[in-house]
Amino acid sequence: MANDPMADLDMETDLTTQMAIIEAMAGGVPAEPDPIHDAAQRQQWTEETDYSEKYCDDVYEYRRVTVPRGMLQVLPQGRCMNESEWRANGITMSRGWEHYDHHSPEANVLLFRRVLGTDPKSGMAPPEMMEKVRTREAFTIELEQLRQRMVVEQARRMDQPVLNQF
Repeated sequence: MANDPMADLDMETDLTTQMAIIEAMAGGVPAEPDPIHDAAQRQQWTEETDYSEKYCDDVYEYRRVTVPRGMLQVLPQGRCMNESEWRANGITMSRGWEHYDHHSPEANVLLFRRVLGTDPKSGMAPPEMMEKVRTREAFTIELEQLRQRMVVEQARRMDQPVLNQF
């Protein structure tokens, strides 16, 4: 099968790397970082990347990944990376981690999470935790909608003339 993307995989490559390549091929995302930066630079960035200890709440475990500031030029701006992207840029963690946010005061601090109990080899979350994930996501959506309504209400109030109360 000449058009089979699976045929291009090196069978000596570990499963994590193979899955990142497959995901990148399927999503049209480059599997390799920006070619302008050579392998030595990427290796240096990988060595300088710092991983926090994990911390948890009742649904997720979290960790902060601090990358060198020079690496920011090759990372996508204004959005989170999918797993194949962060792996291709030299961030190495077990399976199942999700880049879910940026630490706004420090652009080079990336925030990751995964569902508690996730299998680090397969990246699969336990089915019993998925209801907690759905509940958390619904609550987050509800909070964001409330915040947006409050912003609109505040803007409306600011547009109205203020009566002299003295």
